[in-house]
Formats: sequence, C-alpha cells, structure tokens
Amino acid sequence: MCIATELTHSWFRGHAIAVDSLTPRVYRPEFDDEILRAFRANAELDFIERFQRDSPTMTGLDLPDRTDLLGWLAVMQHYRTPTRLLDWTENALVALYFAVRDAQKQDGELWAMLPWALNKAAGIGWGFPMLGNNPVVDYLIREPYWAGSPEELAKDVGLETPQLRPVAIMPRRTFSRMVAQRSTFTIHPRPGAGQNISDVLPEPKNLVRYLIPAGDKQQLLSDLDRLGINHQAVMPDLEGLSQQIIYEHRIIAYGAPEPPKCSGLVRPSDG
Repeated sequence: MCIATELTHSWFRGHAIAVDSLTPRVYRPEFDDEILRAFRANAELDFIERFQRDSPTMTGLDLPDRTDLLGWLAVMQHYRTPTRLLDWTENALVALYFAVRDAQKQDGELWAMLPWALNKAAGIGWGFPMLGNNPVVDYLIREPYWAGSPEELAKDVGLETPQLRPVAIMPRRTFSRMVAQRSTFTIHPRPGAGQNISDVLPEPKNLVRYLIPAGDKQQLLSDLDRLGINHQAVMPDLEGLSQQIIYEHRIIAYGAPEPPKCSGLVRPSDG
C-alpha cells in the first residue's frame, strides 16, 4: 500500500462516511450547537464526570488515577464517549479498516497527517510535547474544568495567550485497544475560524485526504482480514471477538485460487 510505505511518518485516520472534516465528536452539531450550549453549557465536563463516576464498576480495565485527566480522555475516546480528542493511528491499514468497516453504501475517507507539522503550526515546535510538562497541552486538558476566562487559564498554565489550535500528542498506551490500534491523538480547543487542522496544514505533504468509493469497501474489508487487520485484531476484547465471529459466519464458501505469479515463485514439481 503506497500510502503506508511512502508516508512513513504520518498518522492516519479513517471515516466510514466521507465528511471532509476533522472535528472531535464533542464539538459536532449532535452535541454542540447554539441551543445545546444555552441549556447545557458544561456538557463536556458532564460527560467526563459521568464517565469517571460510573465506569469503575463496568470494566476490568486498570482505569487512570482521578488526577490523570488525559488518561481519562483517552479511555473515554476509545469507548466512544464524546471528547475533545481525535483518534489517529501510526498504522495506515488500521485507519483503512475503520474507513471501510461500516456504512457500506456510502463513500468513506482516509486522512494522512504529518503530526510534527501540526505541532509546529500550533506553536510548540517540530516534535511532540512532553506530557505533564507542557503549558499548551496543560491548557487543552484543563480547559473543560476551568470556570474562568480563557485568558486567565492561559496565565495560570504559563501561556501568554489562549491556545487556539489543536496539538498532536503521544499518550501512554495503557490498555489493549490502544496498543492494537497503535493509537495516537490530537487534542483540540473549541473550533475557531481558520484554526482547524485543515486550515493550518494547507500543504498536501502535511495533510492529505483520500476518498474511498462505497463499491470498494467490501473487497477492502476482505483484503484487510486476510492481512490480519480485522475486528478481533483491532479490538482485542469481547466486542471485537463478537464482531469477528459474525463476520466469519457470513463467509459461505471458499475456493482456493491459483497462487499469484510473483518473483521467486517455485512450484513443488519444479524441484
């Protein structure tokens, strides 16, 4: 796959439905519009508090310490609670899996982003911030909890101005899904005009989007399964196992094909 072999330091993200947008779920219209903000101004914090309160009795995971704010966001994100994180992966095939797994009748999309370029555009240099010791990341993690003004929060963490652009981060992979999916994240402030990823990374070498036709999805999903990228591999838990069992049940018959005529092919009869 040329995308994976040529964009060797990019991160990848797949969408089952092509939306041409890189917006965290907590900021999408289903959870964040003018009416919702008027009646539920602290919805993001409500999501975090509710998840922290009820999750310990529902999972065998070694959950983060109460003070590990980024760790909680990572767990929430992988279990589809709306957060200010976007999932990315270092593995292009994993991103492709998420792009073709669902919505078989709709086009999907695959994004590739150079994370260092995003961080340079965000004002923290060409590289990754040190978690726990970076004022920009501290600002973005603490923002949901902050009751004062953005300017006051910026001053409290040691910034001159509020952070307006997303940042690429490399959190600890503390549970099996993160390891299996080679997880990375971008963490975002509330979207502002001209400050989103696609706004600050205009060059294709730093951010590119590939459209995946709906008609190709089923074959790509089958090809990925044969390469070991499937429901169970990407989600190594009971949910992934169940999805893989259902997927394999739909395979009715199999006929062995002729082997591809690749360089180095030797038939047993050739000696």
